[in-house]
Amino acid sequence: MQKRLNFFWKVLRHPVRLFCYLKFGYTCRVAKDLPDHYIVLSNHVTDFDPLFVGCSFPRQMYFVASEHIARWKHGYKIVNYLLAPILRKKGTTAASAIIDILRKVRKGANVCMFAEGVRSWDGLTCSITSTTGGLVKAARCSLVTYRISGGYFASPMWSTKNTRRGYVHGEPVNVYTAEQIAAMSEDEINRIIREDLYEDAYARQEQKRSKYKGKRLAESMENLLYVCPYCGKVDTMKSKGDRVSCTACDKFFTYDEFGYLHGAPDTTLTALAANQRKSTEALVANGAEIFAEGARVYTVENHEEQTVAQGRFVMTPDGITCGEWHVPFSDITELAMRGRRFLLFSFGKTYCEMTAPEGYNIYKFFEYYRIARSNTNE
Repeated sequence: MQKRLNFFWKVLRHPVRLFCYLKFGYTCRVAKDLPDHYIVLSNHVTDFDPLFVGCSFPRQMYFVASEHIARWKHGYKIVNYLLAPILRKKGTTAASAIIDILRKVRKGANVCMFAEGVRSWDGLTCSITSTTGGLVKAARCSLVTYRISGGYFASPMWSTKNTRRGYVHGEPVNVYTAEQIAAMSEDEINRIIREDLYEDAYARQEQKRSKYKGKRLAESMENLLYVCPYCGKVDTMKSKGDRVSCTACDKFFTYDEFGYLHGAPDTTLTALAANQRKSTEALVANGAEIFAEGARVYTVENHEEQTVAQGRFVMTPDGITCGEWHVPFSDITELAMRGRRFLLFSFGKTYCEMTAPEGYNIYKFFEYYRIARSNTNE
């Protein structure tokens, strides 16, 4: 299998690099003078990040990917044949993926992980779990940190099938030898990872002032914005073209080719998302519920789905309810998102996903849960 993977890596790497340049304007710096084997940790801003990172590395490596790709009817067979990714269930402790990562690097293979586990919603690098440093240390190999810049505007997390061409660049930040990693504590490793991978999209844009040319630039922004910045109503935001408006108060703002807002209370999505988070904190503090009608909750086992509840999905500071089905927050071990429309969570040995029809924002459940659990842990 390894010979096959090496062959396809060498054959496909340069065509992929050309594709990334033509589609996004992507440029990269090739990694040189690398150790024998290593873990690559990168920030995560687009669905194309594995392609971006791979362009910089002449030698084959395994990517850690979300388990859901194994449920693709035909696509997964191709992906698995070409790349043999390590599958990880988001919203779980991912013990099996960790074991697989350690096995591969201890056999001399290279592995790439996107340390945040999720793409950036607001232009800032997401939090990186403290267990990452322990994994790197346990691997007893070198560490390469990699940062992608400009990707947030080229393919926003909130946008649906709408990519733009502009400044997008990837490059290795630092290479830490196995000896250097062995001499560090887990906290020190976590610190260098967070520092090396940190990216502020708007701070970078202030320097570059790059246009991101595309069509319908603001469409689907309601995947990010669930609270109207004017009237505070939930799930009333709608978008079309470069314009986002509220169906409750009729106020609107526009989004330009540089990624800035006009007519909104804030000029950046980072600031708008931060204020939205404050509104969510108030919802949690007041015990308010958030919901989505027509939701479906299903378990996933052996890459197969089994529906366990359907109907009105409600989240309160106490937990999750869908019809007669209920899970308290105290039982949930992990909660995450996959893409824009799927909420993932686990409790005990059960792994669940939830999705709801268009018109209901799913991101609000992720933010609400994080704030509610944070309040509980204080």
